Amino acid sequence: MSKSINSLPLMILMGCAAIATPFNASSQSNALYQRDLQNPATSPLGGGFVSNEAKQLLELCIELNNQDDRGKSADPQYEAKPGNWSITFDSRHPGNMEWNKKWPHPASGADPNNVETNGFGPFNNAWLLLKSKSDPAQYAIAIRGTVGETRSIIADALITTTPAQSGIKLHDGRVLPIIFAATPKAELHLGFAYAAFTMLFEKERGILAKLREAKLPDNAKLFITGHSQGAAIATLVHSFLYYAITDPADRYKLNLQLKQANNSGIQLKSYLIAQPKPGNLQYAEDFARITKDVSYVINNDLDPVPQVPLSLQVPSEVISGIAYENKGKGSLIERLVFDDIQAVTSFNQKIKNIVAQRSTEIIVRRFDEKKMNLDLHYFDGEKSPAAMPATSLNYILAGQLIPLFGQENGGDLYPRVNNDPDVLLHHHATSYRKLIQHQIP
Repeated sequence: MSKSINSLPLMILMGCAAIATPFNASSQSNALYQRDLQNPATSPLGGGFVSNEAKQLLELCIELNNQDDRGKSADPQYEAKPGNWSITFDSRHPGNMEWNKKWPHPASGADPNNVETNGFGPFNNAWLLLKSKSDPAQYAIAIRGTVGETRSIIADALITTTPAQSGIKLHDGRVLPIIFAATPKAELHLGFAYAAFTMLFEKERGILAKLREAKLPDNAKLFITGHSQGAAIATLVHSFLYYAITDPADRYKLNLQLKQANNSGIQLKSYLIAQPKPGNLQYAEDFARITKDVSYVINNDLDPVPQVPLSLQVPSEVISGIAYENKGKGSLIERLVFDDIQAVTSFNQKIKNIVAQRSTEIIVRRFDEKKMNLDLHYFDGEKSPAAMPATSLNYILAGQLIPLFGQENGGDLYPRVNNDPDVLLHHHATSYRKLIQHQIP
């Protein structure tokens, strides 16, 4: 089986990873309580789409995503224009606080400007922590998207799913009780989930460590943004931080509370640009409940990246819940139909998990090879949940959509350079900058 799986084309690896049960009944109830703090009758203050916020946060993405372009070209379009934002932490070069910096190339060793080598973790991720100069309570997290390097591309290509609750598995077989969503059957893109996990838990450069160091004020407004792969990871980081902050036990010792209509606290708000689909329908529903009017997806209709990973859903999956609830009921023919539906669904899930387990093994092995410096003391002494498969490939965007409408071949707004082929013309962060300026006042 291993040899046959190795020979499968990458696009076939679209099964679902057999990882872990969501929780016991008590933990599940607690997580659902956290989710439903944001109910339709209440709304966090300060929500709503703000065009200037979107424009400024995109500049933070350009700082990260276009570093390699700045090294090759003097074209000013590749320069980030950060406005009132200052860098407090740069994972590419800890200690750096300069925008658009071009580092001198050493006589030997890696080029510090090379995006293929200045990331960290198994997927070569990078991120910035920023603070507003005009409002001391405003902070931002910006996450780098896909770079032209194998490790980063692998995170995009691993289009299997893993449970949104307790779906992270370590090389020693341990499963971590991390919550990205409380809704039953919520599942995440496997590559994005592990990329988010790395960025959150890395001991020296991770988001959790740096947020604790920053000592955010009680009334902080924390923006979360990213472009491309970075947008998908930023979505999961938003989810994680929501559940971490609302955790009554404060497992991660953030010492923060979420802003509600009747009390002060921290507000999370995200702008997700060119977002690939980060999870399945149930995850998107969970994200919609916890974010409501504080998360926005800005996608160009001609950009192919937001259309991936491709959704794969068979009729038996759509009605499997109905079949389960009606098992043993009705006439003989109806009972046989429901039994057949369940049998087909079960078979499909087994095939998906056999194929997908290989993808999980690839990620776990990569973590082991990289000797990741992860801070996992939060889970000391906890029993690992039992194994349970994820079952959905019904990927969907997560967040409120703000559509942009691209121009054929870029039009006069973002034309091809020297009329050269560019399969990602409509995807570049600089193309989004021009579209947003043109279409969103």
